[in-house]
Order: sequence, then structure tokens, then C-alpha cells
Amino acid sequence: MNFIPSAHQAAGHDGCLTAGPVFAKLTLTQEIAFYAEATRRLSVAPDLLGSLLAHWMPTYMGTMKEGVGLVDGAFVLNPDNVSLDGTNTKKLYLVLLNLYHGFSHPCILDIKLGSVLTDDTVTPEKKARLAAVSQATTSGSLAFRICGMKIFHMTPLDGPLLFPNMQETMLAEPAGKSGTYTSFDKFFGRSLTEENVGKALELFFQSLHQKKLLLTRFHQRLQLLYNCLLDTEVRIKSGSLLFIYEGDPARWTNIDETNYFETDPLVCDPLDASDGESDSDSDADTGEAPLSRLNLIDFAHAKFADGQGPDDNIIDGVENLIRIFGLLAA
Repeated sequence: MNFIPSAHQAAGHDGCLTAGPVFAKLTLTQEIAFYAEATRRLSVAPDLLGSLLAHWMPTYMGTMKEGVGLVDGAFVLNPDNVSLDGTNTKKLYLVLLNLYHGFSHPCILDIKLGSVLTDDTVTPEKKARLAAVSQATTSGSLAFRICGMKIFHMTPLDGPLLFPNMQETMLAEPAGKSGTYTSFDKFFGRSLTEENVGKALELFFQSLHQKKLLLTRFHQRLQLLYNCLLDTEVRIKSGSLLFIYEGDPARWTNIDETNYFETDPLVCDPLDASDGESDSDSDADTGEAPLSRLNLIDFAHAKFADGQGPDDNIIDGVENLIRIFGLLAA
């Protein structure tokens, strides 16, 4: 299995690798334990799709130990270095379903949840620094913050017009024969306020003619995720929501309000994701990714907290996103 550096990423650390439907990222023991426990709970208590946390997480495939070699410019996985129990903590890679697999030109939005951004496992200095970041950004006021966006578009975006003083946070690069990818870095998100963050979220969907349908679908997903989090006793610090939609106009041909909601499922079943496909018959026939998806990611500072109630820190952020998406979809 040949691994190459991930071509699609809106935020997060470098060093992520992909090999077709497989995604690998450097990890810690705490994150492995969280994925393993979420997967265990899914296997012993399958429930209505969208009601369990694992339904919203990338499918967990195991871990990959340090020892990945570089051959002809591609990372190669040695099968002897694959571990499914996560017991080795030295340079472990977490191996997951590649959420970008099957998308032609994925548009990506990474939103960090919560006003408290870390747990007690970090140094006091880092804790103080992240507390200051939260206080100065929408993390503090809305319990969420845009960490990065990457948008594929065929016509110019309104970003420079909407945010003329933030153009240094935007980078446009050619993509394909006639398209452009514009990336918005973490400083773009840190510069947003409670008053203009809605404009930034709307900008993410600007390149698509069917954006109202897509906004409605993500609004529905956020509501379903909100209900899931109310019933889930966890503590997740610095977790993120990953929004992905297909930016290739060709895949949206003949998609309108009469067939969109049947074509693009609310939730992709993690038990039916070995090829990166959704659970809908249409996707199974074409072998393509869904038109869009919403996932909860980044669990380096996450743990299950049975008996302690839901995690208001991230629920507050999802609740504010529901309100804003409801306004944008209206």
C-alpha cells in the first residue's frame, strides 16, 4: 500500500498521508483509545444512524507504527508494522477512512468546537496561550472558530470584497484546467467576529448554484449531531467539525430540489464505508463519494465520561452553528 502526503487539508498538523480510501495521521495513545472505544460501542449497540458518536467519526481501521519507508517518492506501509491494538506509542499513525476519497474537487471547512480548547495534559504555558486565543476569537463568544477553508471555484470568490483587510490570509492556486482553489488560513478564522462569521460561512458555499440545498442539508446534519451529543457523555477538547462538499460542477449536473435529498444522505454509515462510499444505492452504483458530508474529527484530547453528562463545551458551539446555518438556509 503506497502512502502519499494528503493533497486536501484545510487545517491541522502536517504529516497526514493517504492511500486511496485510507488516511493516516500521527497520533497519541489517548486518541487511539477514544477511537477504539467509540468503535466498540458501535459494534455492541448499533442504533439509528446518526444517534451514536461513531456515526459522525471517520471509520477507525487501526494504527500504523513508525517504520514507513519512502520509495520512489511514495510512503510504503510495511504490513508487519500494522497494529490493531494501539499498544506501541512511538510515532504511531492513526489509520482511518479517507473522508476525501471519491471527491473530485472537495471543498473543505474545518471548524474547531468549544470555548475551552485543551485539557490538563498540556503545559500551563500552552493552556494559557489557548485560553487567550479563545478569549480573542469566536471560540470565546460562540464556542466555535473557523480554522481553515479550502474552496474550489470556477468564477472569482467574493472573499476579497467581503473581507478586504484580510487578503493576506487567502491564497489562490490553479486547480484543474479552468478552476481555482482558494485557501483561507487559521488567521482568517481568528480575525472573524460574532458579527461577520456568518458571511464567512456563506462564502464557503458561494461557488455552488445549489448552495441553498446544501446549507439546508448541513443544517439538518447539525441538528442530528446536536441530539447525538446531548445523549453522549464525553469530554472533547479541541475537536473539530469537518464539512466537505463536491466542488466539481459536473457532479451536480441534474441535481435540484426534486432529487437532492435522496441523492445526498444525511449520514454515511461507518459500517458500510470500506470503499469510502455512503450507504445510498446511488453511490454504491457509481462508486463515488456522497455530494457532501459532515464529520467530527480530532480526538487527541478526548475521552468518554460516563456518568458526567453531555459536553456543554462543544454542544454550545454546535447550537450556535445550527442557528447561523438556519438563517443562511432560509
